[in-house]
Amino acid sequence: MWLQMSKLETIRTFFNQSLKSIEQTALDPEISAQLLQASELIKAAYLSGGCLFAAGNGGSAADVQHLVAELVARLCRERDSIRAFSMTVDPSIMTAIGNDYGYDEVFARQVNGLMTPKDVFLGISTSGNSPNILKALEACSKRGIVSILLTGESGGLARSLATHSIRVPARDTRLIQESHAMIYHTLCQLIETDLIEAGFCTYR
Repeated sequence: MWLQMSKLETIRTFFNQSLKSIEQTALDPEISAQLLQASELIKAAYLSGGCLFAAGNGGSAADVQHLVAELVARLCRERDSIRAFSMTVDPSIMTAIGNDYGYDEVFARQVNGLMTPKDVFLGISTSGNSPNILKALEACSKRGIVSILLTGESGGLARSLATHSIRVPARDTRLIQESHAMIYHTLCQLIETDLIEAGFCTYR
């Protein structure tokens, strides 16, 4: 019985931490402003003939794939597919670059080979210090590619390298990732709505 109560207390504690963190993110006016700006940058890229490329590691790699899936498939509305790419899904590219140049270069090499200045790069790093995200942001800067960083409270070294950043007011990786999911779902909805209203894709 004591063990069961201890587990229930763990559940309550974790749920309460998550609720407080997500509420703090949701009520932060700076994050809302950052999201609007990010959506405008992405909208401009699509309307100029570009698209979104995204990258992250571990749980953030899963988030990147989730984000891209919502755009290519759909989020809330029946509409044309929106072209977007995850840089984490091709094992041949990832292992070739990792083997030949080192894991720090797995995204930068793709930026250089696949992206143009019409595109937007979205990097997700809870710490803001992931070496391969830093390298990718540097590559974007050199090529004149707009970059967006989705990160935690400090933003790490990546904060100064990205064109634009969205920083969650949390330091715990788990809490950051939970708020990230809310943010990229909201970002997807903004992109979806913007591109339908702009006539870029057809609402069905």
